[in-house]
Amino acid sequence: MKIFADTGAFIALTDKDDANHNKAVLFYKAMKEKGVRFATSNFVVCEAMNYLSAKVSHHMAVVFRDNLKKSGFFEIINVTPSVEDTAFGIFKQYADKGFSFTDCTSFALMRSLKIRKSFAFDRHFEQYDNFTRLP
Repeated sequence: MKIFADTGAFIALTDKDDANHNKAVLFYKAMKEKGVRFATSNFVVCEAMNYLSAKVSHHMAVVFRDNLKKSGFFEIINVTPSVEDTAFGIFKQYADKGFSFTDCTSFALMRSLKIRKSFAFDRHFEQYDNFTRLP
Protein backbone atom coordinates (compact mmCIF):
# COMPACT_ATOMS: atom_id res chain seq x y z
CA MET A 1 0.00 0.00 0.00
CA LYS A 2 1.15 3.50 -0.82
CA ILE A 3 -0.01 6.76 0.70
CA PHE A 4 0.51 10.07 -1.05
CA ALA A 5 2.38 12.60 1.11
CA ASP A 6 1.40 16.25 0.72
CA THR A 7 3.33 19.43 1.49
CA GLY A 8 1.60 19.99 4.83
CA ALA A 9 2.67 16.56 6.03
CA PHE A 10 6.30 17.30 5.21
CA ILE A 11 6.13 20.69 6.90
CA ALA A 12 4.54 19.16 10.00
CA LEU A 13 7.18 16.42 10.14
CA THR A 14 10.05 18.86 9.72
CA ASP A 15 8.96 21.95 11.67
CA LYS A 16 8.73 21.24 15.41
CA ASP A 17 6.71 24.44 15.85
CA ASP A 18 4.00 23.33 13.42
CA ALA A 19 0.62 22.72 15.08
CA ASN A 20 0.44 19.24 13.50
CA HIS A 21 4.02 18.18 14.29
CA ASN A 22 3.29 15.58 16.98
CA LYS A 23 0.35 14.09 15.07
CA ALA A 24 2.46 13.85 11.90
CA VAL A 25 5.41 12.21 13.65
CA LEU A 26 3.21 9.63 15.38
CA PHE A 27 1.42 8.80 12.14
CA TYR A 28 4.64 8.54 10.15
CA LYS A 29 6.24 6.25 12.74
CA ALA A 30 3.15 4.01 12.85
CA MET A 31 3.05 3.72 9.05
CA LYS A 32 6.79 3.08 8.88
CA GLU A 33 6.43 0.22 11.40
CA LYS A 34 3.70 -1.29 9.21
CA GLY A 35 5.95 -1.11 6.17
CA VAL A 36 3.80 1.44 4.38
CA ARG A 37 5.54 3.33 1.61
CA PHE A 38 4.81 6.87 0.60
CA ALA A 39 4.68 8.54 -2.78
CA THR A 40 4.97 12.25 -3.42
CA SER A 41 5.78 14.48 -6.35
CA ASN A 42 8.60 16.75 -7.33
CA PHE A 43 6.05 19.62 -7.18
CA VAL A 44 5.23 18.80 -3.55
CA VAL A 45 8.92 18.54 -2.63
CA CYS A 46 9.56 21.91 -4.28
CA GLU A 47 6.64 23.51 -2.43
CA ALA A 48 7.80 22.08 0.92
CA MET A 49 11.39 23.21 0.37
CA ASN A 50 10.25 26.73 -0.56
CA TYR A 51 8.07 26.94 2.55
CA LEU A 52 10.75 25.60 4.89
CA SER A 53 13.39 27.90 3.43
CA ALA A 54 11.17 30.97 3.80
CA LYS A 55 9.51 30.19 7.14
CA VAL A 56 12.02 28.03 9.04
CA SER A 57 15.49 28.18 7.51
CA HIS A 58 17.43 27.38 4.38
CA HIS A 59 19.34 24.79 6.36
CA MET A 60 16.11 23.02 7.36
CA ALA A 61 15.00 22.91 3.71
CA VAL A 62 18.31 21.26 2.81
CA VAL A 63 18.05 18.78 5.68
CA PHE A 64 14.47 17.96 4.68
CA ARG A 65 15.46 17.15 1.09
CA ASP A 66 18.52 15.14 2.14
CA ASN A 67 16.52 13.12 4.66
CA LEU A 68 13.70 12.52 2.19
CA LYS A 69 16.09 10.93 -0.30
CA LYS A 70 17.87 8.86 2.38
CA SER A 71 14.74 7.57 4.12
CA GLY A 72 13.84 4.90 1.58
CA PHE A 73 10.15 5.34 2.46
CA PHE A 74 9.32 8.09 -0.02
CA GLU A 75 9.17 7.71 -3.77
CA ILE A 76 9.42 11.08 -5.50
CA ILE A 77 7.51 10.93 -8.77
CA ASN A 78 8.09 13.57 -11.41
CA VAL A 79 4.97 15.21 -12.72
CA THR A 80 4.80 14.38 -16.42
CA PRO A 81 3.36 16.72 -19.06
CA SER A 82 0.31 14.43 -19.25
CA VAL A 83 -0.31 14.62 -15.49
CA GLU A 84 0.26 18.37 -15.62
CA ASP A 85 -2.37 18.69 -18.39
CA THR A 86 -4.85 16.64 -16.35
CA ALA A 87 -4.07 18.82 -13.33
CA PHE A 88 -4.76 21.95 -15.34
CA GLY A 89 -8.16 20.52 -16.27
CA ILE A 90 -8.91 19.97 -12.57
CA PHE A 91 -7.65 23.46 -11.74
CA LYS A 92 -9.95 25.04 -14.34
CA GLN A 93 -12.99 22.95 -13.35
CA TYR A 94 -12.85 23.57 -9.60
CA ALA A 95 -12.37 27.34 -9.39
CA ASP A 96 -14.72 27.45 -6.39
CA LYS A 97 -12.61 25.12 -4.22
CA GLY A 98 -9.40 27.14 -4.01
CA PHE A 99 -7.21 24.20 -4.98
CA SER A 100 -3.61 25.19 -5.61
CA PHE A 101 -2.10 23.99 -8.86
CA THR A 102 0.24 21.77 -6.84
CA ASP A 103 -2.83 20.20 -5.20
CA CYS A 104 -4.26 19.54 -8.65
CA THR A 105 -1.04 17.84 -9.77
CA SER A 106 -1.23 15.69 -6.64
CA PHE A 107 -4.84 14.73 -7.38
CA ALA A 108 -4.02 13.86 -10.98
CA LEU A 109 -1.00 11.82 -9.91
CA MET A 110 -2.96 10.00 -7.22
CA ARG A 111 -5.63 9.07 -9.74
CA SER A 112 -3.09 7.84 -12.29
CA LEU A 113 -1.34 5.73 -9.64
CA LYS A 114 -4.64 4.56 -8.09
CA ILE A 115 -3.65 5.91 -4.67
CA ARG A 116 -6.72 6.74 -2.57
CA LYS A 117 -5.12 7.81 0.72
CA SER A 118 -3.13 10.92 1.49
CA PHE A 119 -0.91 11.94 4.39
CA ALA A 120 -2.17 15.49 4.41
CA PHE A 121 -3.57 18.18 6.65
CA ASP A 122 -5.15 20.00 3.70
CA ARG A 123 -8.95 19.53 3.56
CA HIS A 124 -8.79 19.74 -0.23
CA PHE A 125 -7.73 16.09 -0.26
CA GLU A 126 -11.19 15.21 1.04
CA GLN A 127 -12.98 17.56 -1.33
CA TYR A 128 -11.65 16.07 -4.53
CA ASP A 129 -12.54 12.55 -5.71
CA ASN A 130 -13.35 11.35 -2.18
CA PHE A 131 -9.73 10.72 -1.30
CA THR A 132 -9.12 9.71 2.30
CA ARG A 133 -7.00 12.17 4.27
CA LEU A 134 -4.86 10.77 7.08
CA PRO A 135 -4.13 11.00 9.97
